[in-house]
Amino acid sequence: MALEFLLLFPFVISLIYAAGVYGVMFTWQFKMQAAVDRSAAAVMALDRGSTSEPAVAAAALASGALEKIDLTFLGSVSKGGVCTYEAGSPDMIVCELGVPLDGGCPAGVTTAGADAPKQLGFFGGFPPLPDCLVASARVAF
Repeated sequence: MALEFLLLFPFVISLIYAAGVYGVMFTWQFKMQAAVDRSAAAVMALDRGSTSEPAVAAAALASGALEKIDLTFLGSVSKGGVCTYEAGSPDMIVCELGVPLDGGCPAGVTTAGADAPKQLGFFGGFPPLPDCLVASARVAF
């Protein structure tokens, strides 16, 4: 009985720990995706005929909606550069937010501040995590 416990206990604890870390990571991803989705959806309230600069107004609407969303679990996030205007046919507002975990985020993605958690676990590389959690939303207006 003691030998089985000695052999299986670290494995069971590792599985429980990994499930907890992945649960936190997926919760962060869900909250980040909901935030950028809501901020991008706010652009749909824009009346293009009521402004001479629809791109500026759309970016302001998206950024204003993001300011109202609580992202304190990420630490300090400079919400100003999260939503940007992308010219083209059609014109788009792109909202991207990232949290670097084991590495760096791709260029152009607004990341959480220096006080954001850099590593979810305390066992080094266990469980393996992505380099960066990225949430992205686009809306044509």
